[in-house]
Amino acid sequence: MADEDDLDFNPFFQALQTTFKQHYSIARHKCHLVCVPATDTLQGRAINQRFVETHILRASPFFQGQYISTDKDGSKTIAVEKGNIVTLEGFQEEAEVRILSEELAYNEDYKPYKILVIERPLDGITQSSTSRSRSQSILGESQRITYQENQQYLFSFPECKKALLRLDKNITEFKNNYMIVTGYLDHAVQKLQGMCQQAVEDILKLCKRERQIDIIAQAVESYVVGSVHTKVWQAVCQQCKKEESLLQNKLEELRGVTGEQLGVKEVFCCPLPGAVVELATLDGLKTPLEKLSCLKRTLDSVNEEVNIHLREHQDPTSDDLPCLVSDDLILLLVPVLVQARCLHLPSNIFFIENLQWSLSSKDDLGFSLVTFKASMEYLMSADFSHLRATMSPTQKNNEISIPELMQAAQHMTLQPRPGEWMGRGAAAEADSLGKMTSFDKKLESITRMMERSSQELAAAPMPLKSITGETGDQPRQGGSRGEQVPDVIPLRKADNSAGLGDFLSSLQDDFGCSYGKQS
Repeated sequence: MADEDDLDFNPFFQALQTTFKQHYSIARHKCHLVCVPATDTLQGRAINQRFVETHILRASPFFQGQYISTDKDGSKTIAVEKGNIVTLEGFQEEAEVRILSEELAYNEDYKPYKILVIERPLDGITQSSTSRSRSQSILGESQRITYQENQQYLFSFPECKKALLRLDKNITEFKNNYMIVTGYLDHAVQKLQGMCQQAVEDILKLCKRERQIDIIAQAVESYVVGSVHTKVWQAVCQQCKKEESLLQNKLEELRGVTGEQLGVKEVFCCPLPGAVVELATLDGLKTPLEKLSCLKRTLDSVNEEVNIHLREHQDPTSDDLPCLVSDDLILLLVPVLVQARCLHLPSNIFFIENLQWSLSSKDDLGFSLVTFKASMEYLMSADFSHLRATMSPTQKNNEISIPELMQAAQHMTLQPRPGEWMGRGAAAEADSLGKMTSFDKKLESITRMMERSSQELAAAPMPLKSITGETGDQPRQGGSRGEQVPDVIPLRKADNSAGLGDFLSSLQDDFGCSYGKQS
């Protein structure tokens, strides 16, 4: 076995021994088949319960050589044939996945079970080769997510200096001279897209890196959009102000609401502080890729915290954990949105959808965006007045506000949390400033981004008034009061009798993602 496929260093196999230790213990005890995707195909992939249950399979009681996934409904079936795994049921199409190596392991009762190292994940075969290449390039090989990382990558090619100088000139001209006219934001978007396409062509002509075109295209987009973020973000917020005003009213109406009150299954109801802290950073991020990654990390955090809650309260007589499906996830996100105070969520979604052009809409990032769109539309269109009437005054005011979160961040950077760094004497206590936990650092990051975002919005003008009729001496102002701001997502009238199905189907066409039970 190659070094990169050594099980000791495989992220999936490591997850089985840590995060999903119980799943692996059951698999060993029952001698299930364990399929471990090759290490290099797991970069950027979310290893969650659904992924684990797809790759731990039990022998079929009906057909020799066939195996069934260990999710609650046994929704997927594979067959092992002549050194390959053939997907039979539960996958969008039949395909073959090559077996790279096979190991025989033994459980505590000295019974054997098989571990197969396979060339790629079983649930990744439905992606087109282009989508798979883009996902691996952007979230795998490079791990370049932030604006700064993509900027450093582009300027690491000395042979492309001429093309990058031209790109910088175009960016500066856009920032200094281009006026985003109210109602014509799409023209600015097209201009930025054309700027990115021209830069990619120029770079490829000079450095001859056609095989890296997806990586280069994403780096250029992140660099260009990140460079003009302040100017464009103001225009996006102006265009989405009607939706944001409605959202603000809804968030205020739902302060203190719990998952149980929204109809989340009791088994999934638990605090989600990690997801709230993660989502609170969204407004301070500069590029669509950074914002998309934040949405994905938030969903991953929700899944992780719910799974921890389920394992802690699991019936000891049952081997199976309840499966968190999309409808449950959408409802769980509502309290997270309320607590994170995502007032600019409509602008963030518009920013992501319209200012990135090279990402696939059918991978994990695309699914994350669709899930947040669905949760936001449910939040904005449903009638929650009956919930507000039943909430106690204590429940209505039991949240941490953004100012309180900032104060907590400042406090926690000065003092260790209870139980941390104790018993080390005065010297260790004096040195605690440089030893913050990851939670402390996350809160400090939120504080810096919110302060920076507020300063940018306050300091920069908003040139959104139409050029027509404006003189040089007149101050620039926003759009007129009577102007109709177009909606990013059409709002639906609240219907007390309507469930989630009314809006889920409308979002399927955009990204090819369906809702309901995920198999």
